[in-house]
Amino acid sequence: MTLPRLKIAWIALLTIAFLWFSAWYGGAGKPISAEEGERLLEQIRQTYPEAEDSERNFLSNIQEMIPRDDGKEFYAVNLEDLKEGPEARQSDRAYAKIVAPLLLKRAGHPVFLSDRAGLMLGQYGNQVDRVAVVRYRSLRDLIDMAIDPAMQAGEVHKFGALNHTEVFITRPTITFMHIRVTLALILIIIGWLGLRGMNWMNRRQQSS
Repeated sequence: MTLPRLKIAWIALLTIAFLWFSAWYGGAGKPISAEEGERLLEQIRQTYPEAEDSERNFLSNIQEMIPRDDGKEFYAVNLEDLKEGPEARQSDRAYAKIVAPLLLKRAGHPVFLSDRAGLMLGQYGNQVDRVAVVRYRSLRDLIDMAIDPAMQAGEVHKFGALNHTEVFITRPTITFMHIRVTLALILIIIGWLGLRGMNWMNRRQQSS
């Protein structure tokens, strides 16, 4: 393959990689229809038979969210009250090992994780030990993850690590978290380095 064609193939490969990642990462899918919503709710009921026993539970909250779903990405803010002791820390690590692959499989990932360092205003913050913000590709992905058998198996570790957790859903108004832009910049640098390397190898071959 000639050098110009090699350069074109290299650029095309990086472009395809970026387009593939952008399509997989998503964030602007189709909203959940009423029929699909009923199916998903029934799956939650079957997965968690005790879900309807409490007043404000995962099932009822999801039931309220489905009619308002727009198919777009969102961020879940987790306010966690941690248990103390080595067993709780071990449960926390075990739960993280289960959740991380389930998130990444669905283009989800942590955005922010921090321990509380102090209190500035109010009182509720005294009940929070850790704040975690997690990106989800869609409500559909969140539900799919919740009914995954691995997630069910991880429940024992979750409640072994937490006294209590509050989770609410947000949509960004202002954000500096741009995965696609970051990836594009990285690929541009890789592409430039690759082209420079090809030129160097070509000059070396011509001089030898």
